[in-house]
Amino acid sequence: MTSAPELIACEDRAEASRVAADLLGGAIAARLKTMTSTSLVVSGGTTPGDCFDLLACRPLDWGRVTVLPSDERWVPASSPDSNEALVRSRLLRARAANGQFLPLFREGIEPEAAPPVVAADIAALPPPHAAVLLGMGADGHFASLFPDFDGLEAALDTSAAPGCVAVRTDGSPHPRISLDLPALLLTDTLVLLFFGDEKRAVYNQALAGEGGYPVQALLAQRQVPVQAVWAP
Repeated sequence: MTSAPELIACEDRAEASRVAADLLGGAIAARLKTMTSTSLVVSGGTTPGDCFDLLACRPLDWGRVTVLPSDERWVPASSPDSNEALVRSRLLRARAANGQFLPLFREGIEPEAAPPVVAADIAALPPPHAAVLLGMGADGHFASLFPDFDGLEAALDTSAAPGCVAVRTDGSPHPRISLDLPALLLTDTLVLLFFGDEKRAVYNQALAGEGGYPVQALLAQRQVPVQAVWAP
């Protein structure tokens, strides 16, 4: 049983990105001391870019690190909407250029057919992940676990086996694939990075068990401590 989530409130987004990069880099370094290889799960979107830039410059043995997204739009890496494209352009460069990447998108199959294939590839990585970096939307979603996703309840069930889910919602222009909550909890270091007063209010509500946000399940679980990093 772990403690309640810790909120690290920073003065600005640059500081928050540095704090998150420190947490992730430290977790990777610690894991590489005891394992021949490890993995890092990261979110997409606009929030983690500066954190990625900082982490890419860390003097880690990146050739022993596999990076994978927490979720992905069902688009090829050539699309500007791809999380893979973001990770490759902002994180897997500089010192991290020789890091490995495990894609969630698979060419030639529908997203509904992908979860068992992707889950098997993730399960082949040496557990647990060194760290997991997540973001949070103003609607309280994390990864691609949206409030209006029909399979949300099952995807948030921490008693279920880790896996992936195909996600289609009215509010998303692309189908998606996402790690479910049990899969995201396969780590000792879980960082939730988010910005702005609106998201801080959502976080506070969710922490209090109010609002019905998906992120409530993440904050309420006590399997893995959540380090929340926020800036205005």
